[in-house]
Order: sequence, then C-alpha cells, then structure tokens
Amino acid sequence: MTYVEGTIKRYLFYSEENSYSVIKVEIQDTNNPELIRYEPTIVVCGFFPKLDLHASYKFMGEIAYHKTYGLQFNAKTFERYIDETYDGIIDYLSSDIFPGVGVKTAERIVDTLGMNCLDLIAEDKDQLKKVDKLNKKLHKIIFDGIVGHREMENTLVWLYGFSISPNMAMKIYNKYGLETKQIIKENPYVLMEEVEGIGFKRADEIGLKVGFAYDSDVRISAVIYYLLNEYMNKFGDTYLLEEELIKYTLQFLNNHEDFEVDEQKVIKQLFLLIESHKLIKEEDRIFLRYLYYAEKSIAKMMLKFNINSDVNLSVDDHLQAFKSINHINYTQAQRKAIHLALTNHVSIITGGPGTGKTTVIKGLIHVYRMMRNQALDDEDLKLAAPTGKAAKRLSESTDLPASTIHKLLGYDFNGEFKYDEFSPLEAKLVIIDEASMIDCILMKKLLSAIKVGTILVFVGDANQLPSVGPGDVLNDLIKSDLFPVQELNIIHRQANDSNIISLAYDVLEKQIDESIRDNKDDRLFFNAKDEYISSTLLKLIDRLIQKNYSLLEDIQVLVPMYKGINGIDRLNDLIQETFNGDNKNLSLSFGDKKFYFQDKVMQLVNQPDKNVMNGDQGFVVAIDDEREMVVDFSGQLVKYNRKELDQLTLAYVTSIHKSQGSEYKVVIMPLTLSYSIMLRKKLLYTAITRAKEILIMVGNFEAFKRGVLGKDRKRRTMLKNFLTDELNQSPSNQVKIEDFLNE
Repeated sequence: MTYVEGTIKRYLFYSEENSYSVIKVEIQDTNNPELIRYEPTIVVCGFFPKLDLHASYKFMGEIAYHKTYGLQFNAKTFERYIDETYDGIIDYLSSDIFPGVGVKTAERIVDTLGMNCLDLIAEDKDQLKKVDKLNKKLHKIIFDGIVGHREMENTLVWLYGFSISPNMAMKIYNKYGLETKQIIKENPYVLMEEVEGIGFKRADEIGLKVGFAYDSDVRISAVIYYLLNEYMNKFGDTYLLEEELIKYTLQFLNNHEDFEVDEQKVIKQLFLLIESHKLIKEEDRIFLRYLYYAEKSIAKMMLKFNINSDVNLSVDDHLQAFKSINHINYTQAQRKAIHLALTNHVSIITGGPGTGKTTVIKGLIHVYRMMRNQALDDEDLKLAAPTGKAAKRLSESTDLPASTIHKLLGYDFNGEFKYDEFSPLEAKLVIIDEASMIDCILMKKLLSAIKVGTILVFVGDANQLPSVGPGDVLNDLIKSDLFPVQELNIIHRQANDSNIISLAYDVLEKQIDESIRDNKDDRLFFNAKDEYISSTLLKLIDRLIQKNYSLLEDIQVLVPMYKGINGIDRLNDLIQETFNGDNKNLSLSFGDKKFYFQDKVMQLVNQPDKNVMNGDQGFVVAIDDEREMVVDFSGQLVKYNRKELDQLTLAYVTSIHKSQGSEYKVVIMPLTLSYSIMLRKKLLYTAITRAKEILIMVGNFEAFKRGVLGKDRKRRTMLKNFLTDELNQSPSNQVKIEDFLNE
C-alpha cells in the first residue's frame, strides 16, 4: 500500500454530515518516488475528522486518477505525523488541537520534560505539574488532546481490522468517540441497533473475533432480537408467537455441529429482553418495542385526526363549477371520492389501475383551491409517495411538486427527521399516493408530523401487496370501518382497452383460463420448461433491445424468489454476463459481489449520508481503477468503495415487492412451479400492474393458475385491534400521545 506524508495546505471540501474530506497536501515523503518527483502537492480524499491546517500527517491508501480532478490519493487510514525535532514538537503542541497553548507555553513544556514529553504526558497527566505557569485547565486540554488523538487513530485502525469501510468506521467513531473500543468489546451487538448499516452478521463477526462465545448470553440475546427483527421484515408481521420465536432461535443457534444450546438459556434471555422492555409481550405475542408502539401511536393519532370535522361543506358547488369549466365528466364514485376527501380530515381513496385515481387527485386539489378562493402556496399543499419513482409519477401526472415521504419529513444525513410532533408541517392539505406501500414505522413518522386540522388523504390500491416493511397499515385502516373510504371501481375507456389491465382484474376475480396464452399486442405468453426459462428470457431481452427498448431504463424482470435456477440471483448474473459482459474488464468486486461498468443496480439499505434509500435503482457510471465506483441514482451521484458493495445488488431482475411504486415500459415475468410457495394472487396482480406497454410471461401456465388460486397470507398485525381498544378506552384511562411518540 502506498503512503504519503505531508503537511495540509488547505481544505478543498469537508462534509460535517459524514466527515468526507478533500484536502491539498504538500508531500514531504512517500514510498512512490515517481510521485514526489513530479508532484510537490497532491489532493487527498477520505473519511476522517477535521484535520489541522499546516500540521503533518501520514496517509495510507492508493493513488488514483480522476477523469475530472486529475491525480489524487484515496486515503484508507491516517495518523498524525509529528516531526520529532524540537521545532516539530513545539509546532504540534501550539497547534489548534490544544487551544490556549501558545509557542512560549509549548517551549516551556519541552524544555521541562524533554523530547519524549508527549509519551510522558500520555502515560501520566501529573507530569505537567512540573511545568511552570501551567494551570489545571491547560493540563486537561493538553492531556485530552494528546490522548484523544492517539486513541482516535488507534480506534480507527482497530475498526479497519474488521473489514469495516473507512466511511462506516468514521460513522461508528462519531457515535461512540473515545469509548468505541470499550463499548464494542463489552457488547458489539449494540452496533446493529444503534449504527445504521451494521447488521447482525457484521456485528457477530466482530463479536466472535473479540472473544464472545458462540453460546454466550450476550450473543443469544442478540440472536433473539435479530431473528425477531428478520422475521418481521421478511413476512411483514408486527409480532411473533412466543413458542415460535423460541423454536426459531434454537434452530439458528444449533445449526452448528460443535454447539447445542439449551432451551432454558434461550427462555432466560427472552425473559430478560422482555423485562428490560426491549421486547414487549402481550398474552403469547412477542413484539419488537418500536413496532408495538408504532401501531399504538398510529391508532391513537388516526382517531385523533378523524374527529370534529369542520371542513367547508360547499364542495359540491365548487366541484360542479370545476367540471363545467374544464369539461370533465366524473363518475359517481369519483365525485364521491372528492367530496369525501374535502369534507373529512382523514379519508382513504382506493382503486385499481385505470379507475382514475390520478384524475381524482387533480380534481380535489383544484376544488380545494376554489374553496379557498386562492392559489395554494408550497407550504399549504404537500404531495408525497413512499418511493422516488412513485413521487415522480405523481408529480408528472399533477404538474405539481411531489416528494418521497422521507423527503417531506426532512429526513437528513444523520437519519433524523426535521418534522415531527414538536415541529409539524404547516400544510393544510396532504395527499399521500401509493399508500399500500407505507409500513407502520413510516406511518407513525408521517402522522406525528401532521397537525390536527390538516386534511389528510390516502390514495392507494388495496389489492396490491402490502408494504415491504412490517405492518398492513392501509388494509387495517380500511377493515377497521372507522374511517371514510371510497372505492373507485369503474375502469375508464382508455384503460379498458388494455389487455394488461384486463388481465389484472381477471386475476382479482380468479377468472383465468387457457385464453391467457393468446398473444396480444401488449400481452404475450411463452411456454417454457423450467430449464429453458432463462435462455428464453435472454432471447426476449435481446429482441426487445433490437426494438430500441433500453435494458437499463425500459425492461424489468420481476421474480418472487432469490434462489434456484430461475431465482433473482442467477438470472441477474446471466443477464449481466450476456448483455454487459463486454465491460467485465472494468469492474469492482469484494467478496461475492461484482459489478461492471454500466450495470443496473439497486440500493439495499438506507444511507441518508449519501442521500440514497433502500430500493432506489441506479446505473454504474464510473469505476476507478478497481477501488471505487460511482452510481447514478436519477442524477444523484454516489461513490462506493469495495467494502461498501454489500449495500448494492444487481437490478436487472428484482423482487415483485421491490417493484412496488414503479412502472416499466416492459415487464417480463417468469412463471415456474418452483415459485409455488410464493405464488399468490396479490403477488401476480402487483407484478402485472407494473407494466405500462408490454407484459411478457415466460414459463408454465399451471404456475400462473396456481398463483391466481393461491390464498394470500394474511399478515399478523395489531393495528385494527389497537384502534378498537383506543376507541373503547375512556378518556381517563388514555395514555398521552407523547408517551408513544417518544418511543
């Protein structure tokens, strides 16, 4: 590895959010002789705290050549480089690290304690008592500065030893500071709860390396919490039965030939988690604390918003005027939807494709403006959706600004929300599209930022898959029968001409027969045995590309499972090699992850510091000499080094769940009985309705038929129960809303 020692001349860039630094360094020494011969200075990039101008540092990393910025040095580690001469130590002690210490004071310290003064002070703070005219305040400043910088450097190097990226190491250090090592050695599993981007597997690797036994109490506790969290995120439930959680934990722990954990040890740790309130137990149900209080909060806030409606009731007159001016013919259901939305503080509008949900949204906005007799400013009206693509579609269809719910709530680089119950949105009308995608955590965050009295309208398709995250919020609200709901059920003429949309409704009605194999202009079916699905798929993609459809932007393959010969993982690899294999020499890999230049990729975890969220799709637009790459997420350029590649996956093929909120010109849907455990009506319906122009099905008709007839798994949630409990609870027994919002 190359090193560069030098003095910092100036800062070109520094991010307060994630400590990413770009600095100009005057080279004093390097193990690359050619570099120092031709380059007296170099730009150094990396993740480290604000360093001192004119101080000397040693950076370890690699030389890189940036197409725009030229030669630069990507630093992986750094350390303060102290010139161990008299003048060098004086310069160090009188630097910005030690406020209040000037040159004269620094000279007295060195003259009194000698050239090894820094080691002496680090080992014994009282050595400073030997120095004349040095008060206790300066004693602390000098000692903390020396020890603090040494510990920081040692801590970062220690973290790098666990294959943690510099960005993540800095994030951990910013969280725990000088206590980082101690905290991690005591319980590395706190990382998975407190540091976004660190999951159980990484925390467990660290835990086992620092000496935790496979069956230690701390690890068993972490496994229980991890498995419960994994189950919630995999199946979308908000609780798990106690006996199931114990069984899953034992299966996980005992999946190792050298260990067998006793059931009583698991029961004991589960009891302690409940006793410490990290988990909540009601009857035989076990909840993650944050999910329990999320559903509780939603119930309380929704009922609070749903009372004492004082909205202007002159909607019908204004709607009639709007229709006459704009020559619009609304169906009865659409008129009811607009009336419902504008005469209630909370309402729900549902409908499938082609039923005119967008027309209703545009109509209720214009009617609301007429009712107010003035234009709405940006703060009065807010349009949002759960994903960036859904928000973009909403904006394009209404000609009004729309954002993701996270952006609406001011989600920042630190993972914090600007708007909440203490600092609510000023909006008078809030419309949320694709509401079926909202999980209970995001719904809690949204509702906590809405003022009582705001008109809140949820628009969605109740027949789609529920949210990727835990909960079944939209369906639970509808089934509670406590809120105004209007269903749009008439398919408009233009949509009625679509064979894609007609198939979607046939699926809902379970009206499927052999005619599905009759190819139409916008809907095709290709029979293929399981072993030939992948080759047929590749031929179809090639034909579509020849017809000028873009593999990166227009074509999306949707599959319900990751493993198997027709799973997401294998099909992604095949498509990558077949259609982007020419770029394999320009690639970046780490572990089992490998990406080529111009690959289509998807983000797997929220990274607010990079302004990219779970589910965002992008394209690899640059790879820098096999050390880092740049992904373009709809104009947002994000850098990844090798150790951060686990945040990404190929996205030529995605899960149907991950496709929610998006539309594609062409959707290709493989069908095989090997998917049978995942074949369900809502799954097929959601996949079909992602296609805008062409839907192509490849595989087995029996698999499609089984999916249509398959019974959708009902999520186990408690929101509906909590709504009933809250409604029946007397005011004197009600818990304050703040008790839940602060959880």
